[in-house]
Amino acid sequence: MELKYYIIRRLLLLIPTLLGLVLLVFLLMRMFPDTYLIARYINPKSGIPYSVQAEQARAALGLNYPIFIQYFFYLKSLFTGNWGYMSTPIYSGPVLQGIELYFPSTLQLSILATILSVAIAIPLGTYIGARPNSLADQLGRIFSLGFYAMPIFWLALLLQILLGENVIPGNPLGLFPIAGKFSLASIPAVPPPWFNPSTGLTGPTHLPLLDAIIHGDWQLAISSLRYLFLPVVTLTLALLAGILRFIRAGMVDASNQEYVKTARSKGVPEHLVIKRHIRKNALIPTVTILGLLFASLLGGVVVIEEVFNYFGIGVLALNAVYNLAIYGVLGTTFIFGVTLMAANLIVDIAYAFIDPRIRY
Repeated sequence: MELKYYIIRRLLLLIPTLLGLVLLVFLLMRMFPDTYLIARYINPKSGIPYSVQAEQARAALGLNYPIFIQYFFYLKSLFTGNWGYMSTPIYSGPVLQGIELYFPSTLQLSILATILSVAIAIPLGTYIGARPNSLADQLGRIFSLGFYAMPIFWLALLLQILLGENVIPGNPLGLFPIAGKFSLASIPAVPPPWFNPSTGLTGPTHLPLLDAIIHGDWQLAISSLRYLFLPVVTLTLALLAGILRFIRAGMVDASNQEYVKTARSKGVPEHLVIKRHIRKNALIPTVTILGLLFASLLGGVVVIEEVFNYFGIGVLALNAVYNLAIYGVLGTTFIFGVTLMAANLIVDIAYAFIDPRIRY
């Protein structure tokens, strides 16, 4: 099967997977009584009588129909952007708009941590995997096992103490802020039009670093970069530990294969044996496991956003849970599921690129 047909097949398989995800979220919603679901659509400050608003909500949700018909009403609402409403201390309004405002920050942390961890793990894992039982290998195994076993919130707190600004008086390593997205001192007395003082969000991407670069505000860009450092490093270390273990194990396993022994017996230089025969095959199981590691990373992002007060969809989801904002919980759950599906799709395609034999 050609690669393009394999990719088309994987894209088509997303459709039933997505419908299954929607079904799970819908069943989660239907665990709540009708009155609770309707109440989230009622505006007490509106001049419209409660009974009229309640009937409109029932019609919008399809609650007057059997449950299997309600599923199609939910599908329609989901794909037309009507995800319900939520009210929390950090955000009140349509759920989809809240996700649009806060999800970019989560995506930024996840992507930066993934890129950095892969960029570090491949050369480092290649180096220690090519030297099994050496001092470098032993140190690498201690590092990977230690950080893999360490709870991510504990790692975040340690980094805050060691590298956090003004945490330990006189600490020369305390150079990085421990909470927030940027310093308010970097915002002029008269805020620019692309900055919303009431929400603290920037436009158009809602990512302070990228928005500052777009608008040429280098003071805010540097401030945003400093605030990004600790949460990104925490996630990178957690993800790097997992990737490093698999690359190292793959390198050791590939080194004992017959084709590697044959290449060495023919006098192929060792660096070419490692680059062309060992490392490429060692990356195959590593790429396979990246989807699962990314899933754990999403869970870690929720904790990291809370610890570093870095408002993203994780903080939005936690606030929805704390305040019983059911539609906020459902919306963020759905987004996490879609993100994981997209990550697995990318991993499968990358797997097919690395190993042309994979066409199932």
